[in-house]
Amino acid sequence: MGHAMEAFIPITMFLVTGGVVIAAMIFRNQKRKTESVEILAALEKGVEVKFPDVNNNRLLPGLIWLFLGIIMTIGLAVSIPDDVPSGMWVWGLIPVAVGAAYLIVYRIEEQKGDSEEN
Repeated sequence: MGHAMEAFIPITMFLVTGGVVIAAMIFRNQKRKTESVEILAALEKGVEVKFPDVNNNRLLPGLIWLFLGIIMTIGLAVSIPDDVPSGMWVWGLIPVAVGAAYLIVYRIEEQKGDSEEN
């Protein structure tokens, strides 16, 4: 009975995480469809459309990836059992690198915008 419960916990975790990711993708897709219909309707009426600034959409994902990677790296480094290879914590550096890349691009684009305004 104990072994079945130990296997049930990670399976449930992956199923719930997968469900949340799929639901988020569906809701994002519906939002984009609605926005595109609104933009097309505005263009047909001849209204000037202001598109959202893409640069603002890089800060939050960058911070999320960065801190998720830091937490993942620390968690893997601290909680790995002795029978697992010791370098498993390195996998946490992948989201750290993705987050850092987002933040670097955000900063570069922000500096370009400042220099274009001057």
